Order: sequence, then C-alpha cells, then structure tokens
Amino acid sequence: MLKPKPLPTGGTIGIIAPSGPVDQASISKATRFLTRQGYRVRLGQYLFSRRGYLAGTDEQRAWDINTMFADPETDAILIARGGYGSARLLDLIDYDVVEKNPKILVGYSDAIALQLALLARCGLVSFYGPVASIDFARPTAPQSVARMLHAFNARAGAPLFPRQWPKSIKTLSPGKAQGRLVGGCLSVIAALLGSDYFPDMAGAVLFLEDVDEPPYRIDRYLTQLELAGVLARVAGVLLGRFVRCYPRRRKPTLTLDQVLMEKLARRPYPILSGLPFGHIASKITLPQGVMISTDTASRSLTLLESPCEQPA
Repeated sequence: MLKPKPLPTGGTIGIIAPSGPVDQASISKATRFLTRQGYRVRLGQYLFSRRGYLAGTDEQRAWDINTMFADPETDAILIARGGYGSARLLDLIDYDVVEKNPKILVGYSDAIALQLALLARCGLVSFYGPVASIDFARPTAPQSVARMLHAFNARAGAPLFPRQWPKSIKTLSPGKAQGRLVGGCLSVIAALLGSDYFPDMAGAVLFLEDVDEPPYRIDRYLTQLELAGVLARVAGVLLGRFVRCYPRRRKPTLTLDQVLMEKLARRPYPILSGLPFGHIASKITLPQGVMISTDTASRSLTLLESPCEQPA
C-alpha cells in the first residue's frame, strides 16, 4: 500500500470540489474553523466554479486535484462536498503525480469514486470521512476533526472507534475476519463495477452506506455486487447508516431491513450493521485500504497497521 505522510501540526490543508458546486459561505465557515485549529488552508483555483450540477468543467476539477497532489506545500486534501461528478474525472487524473506525491485525501459520498480509483491505480490509502462544506461548517466540527485525526494518527492495534463501542451496532452474521477496509457509498460503488478503477475486493472487509435511496434501489445495488461476485469474495461487511432510505410512494415494498437481511444475513463471514459512518453528523473516519480485524463475539474492530507513513 502507498501511505501518505501524517498531517503535521500547523500543516496546510487544501480544499477542492471534484463533484457538486460549493456554497462559498460554508467554505468560509470551514476555513475559519480549520484556521482556529492551527492549520493553513489553501483553496483550489476552481473551487467555486459552477457548471450545472458540477463544480466547474471536468478539466477544471481534475486540474485542482492534480495541482494539489503536485504542490509540495499542501499536506492534506479535503473534499468540499459530495453530489455527483468524481467518476467523470478518473480518466483525467495524473496517477503518476499521485504516486510520487502521496497525500492524505479525505471525503465521503461521491468522493468514493476518486478514492477507489486511487486505491486501484496507485494503492493509495485515503480516508472516508468529513467534507469541508458540511462537517467543518456546523457545530459538530470539533468532534469531526477529532475523529479524523484519530484515523490519521492511529497505529497498529488501535480500535477503529476513538471511544467505546456504539450501542447502535448489531450483528447480522457472526464471526471473525481480517482484510483490507474498502468501501463507501453503495450506489457509487455499484456504478464503478466493471471499470478499470474498481479495486480488487478479494479478502476485503467491505463497508457500505448510502442516502436517499429507497429499498428497491438498495436491493438493486446489492444484487449488482452479488452478480459481479463481489459479495462472494469479501471477508466481511460493515454497514453504516442508510439515511432516508425509505419508500417514496405508497406501493408494495420491502423494508430496508428486509433487503439487508435477505442479501447479507446468511453470508459465511461477519457482518455488522449500524456503524456510525456515512451521511450523518457524528461520523467516524475510516482509513481506506488498510488491514483491519473484526470479531463480532468480542465486539472489536481493530487496525492491524497504521494508515499513515510512520518514521523508521
């Protein structure tokens, strides 16, 4: 795996928008918060560009990504928001530049397209965590940054959660497993299947979440993963929060719980649900691509390696 260097005290955090258009007021709030935490903030040149449902043209958004990775003064890169658009950039990313300049990359939702591509092409460890315009522009920002730093600075043997095991977690299938933590927003993952930017899932611990998807669509995405052989190759599954994933019309439907149970509950590997990640305010940050272990009996999720490069 290609690991980024740790975020230094007082380091520089770049903010880019590879997906949807960004609200300037929220970025101003996030910038003020990060500055008060002692960090320097660098905004992407095209951060506030707009083109319909995108934050500028594909070339502009890709330029900001490539430039941030190439810039020796930028220590970490923070995604501004989700939406849609990251997948459109995957053919425009300079993967040689990324490989020569591995850096912390943080974001969730649509950012997973970029994270999975960097994992598949470069083996880069990234972080499925907060975005600037939401998580660092709201009152829960101190908690978000604390959980993010926990993931950056964790060593082998550290728990995935910075505090105690959340009561919301349920076991859908018991067992133990070890594997690379890979995943993110279910609908975006399903959209990348069959592309050159989809990483090898053999032996992975797959984590999934989503937002605003009715049960039949969650069923469709999981079925797509099943038919592609992904669910047969992984070593375990971690389910986060599926926010507002309820039926939209008064028509016959399965519940979300029924869909998850039918598609996952009888798998021969550990499956946990209700983990605090995804489209929620109080989210943990997950290091994408690192080895972890899970044990449903002892209620443990443990990092088996550090996500960031450690000094010799």
